[in-house]
Amino acid sequence: MGDSRLDEPIIEWELDEWSSDVRAELTMMLNEAGIAHRWEETVLLAESKNETEVEEILDEIDNLENEIEAQDEVDEKVLRQLLDVTQSIQRDPTDTRATAKLESILEEIDNAGAPGDIGDSAWRQIKDLASQVEEALVGASRPDEVLAMDLASRLGAVLRANL
Repeated sequence: MGDSRLDEPIIEWELDEWSSDVRAELTMMLNEAGIAHRWEETVLLAESKNETEVEEILDEIDNLENEIEAQDEVDEKVLRQLLDVTQSIQRDPTDTRATAKLESILEEIDNAGAPGDIGDSAWRQIKDLASQVEEALVGASRPDEVLAMDLASRLGAVLRANL
């Protein structure tokens, strides 16, 4: 990967905490920037004259990774809000504030991918049940509170199992 003929002096970065996917992304970015480098297992070697450019690319990747981690935290917070709303609906399906909050959470999660630890099938089930709860409360000509409470109970169980 990259150009193995490096002129001295060389600087190295130990990147063993980075996944192979992230290191592959780094390699691609270094190649695009025309920075000669080579890997010795998880140690990146580049010419000292390119240190600033390499550091900038490393920072860019670090920032992207941090944004992805921050996104996961937001998703978990949203799931906790969804759990609170489902518990409110179970207690009182006529609570219009809970229904409005459910609608806003559904908009937020509509096109979002599954949060870090949750599998795709569980995520689909969560979104599907949340939509069914909303449909029972606001989609029909008359709210079906018994159905909404039952669906909210099932949704709560799935959420608790995944939080």
